[in-house]
Amino acid sequence: MVDADFVRRREPHTHSAPALWSGSTGIVETEALVRAMRGVCESRDVMVLVGSPMTAGARDGDALVVTTPAESIRAQTVVNCAGLYADEVSAMLGGQRFKIFPCRGEYVELTQSKWTLVNGLIYPLPYASGHGLGVHATKTTWGSVLLGPTSHYQDRKDDYEGGRLAVEDFLEPVRMLLPSVQPEDLRLAGSGIRAKFHPPSESFADFLIGRDTEVPALVQVSGIDSPGLTSCLAIGEHVGRIVNRG
Repeated sequence: MVDADFVRRREPHTHSAPALWSGSTGIVETEALVRAMRGVCESRDVMVLVGSPMTAGARDGDALVVTTPAESIRAQTVVNCAGLYADEVSAMLGGQRFKIFPCRGEYVELTQSKWTLVNGLIYPLPYASGHGLGVHATKTTWGSVLLGPTSHYQDRKDDYEGGRLAVEDFLEPVRMLLPSVQPEDLRLAGSGIRAKFHPPSESFADFLIGRDTEVPALVQVSGIDSPGLTSCLAIGEHVGRIVNRG
């Protein structure tokens, strides 16, 4: 715990009561992380198949068969980490039945002249419902500042742009962190869709990680919401232990 004076020394443009300070927090460039992991796979002769959606699945004794438009693959273990489509993949393989609820989050970013308003990462208190962390400030590895995400449940899993919010819709939550920000200091940025296990009417639901209760050859890594990216390597190590235990 730190007091408001501590916060002002590190983030002089933010407004804060006493806060939690995480001295070991780092910043990850998502695209670079994915490229690095792909490079590790290729260096170990792991086959990476892109543009190969799963179209069907079936049991074959103790194994599973995953079918794509190009081929069928028989595997002793299948790890279901299909994000927004994890519920559909699980159903195709005869596994546990659950529902993924798509929840879109949108971002704005500070104009370049205002990047110096933020030195690191600034978070508000998360929603009491557990539905999200709220709009927060994220410094990127190249110096820009993202503000978001918002939280909006929707029916479609592939709609990233329909009915996007206006810059003005971000002013109130952004000014809770950075009171001096004006509309002209912001511009629209990207959006993403979280794969949530719970609808807006229910409280927090944790990740589903473990062997499927119906199909032992299937390992579920489903409903991975924030902080799934931050913890992806730890999740991968844990899943590796599950697979190796048989």
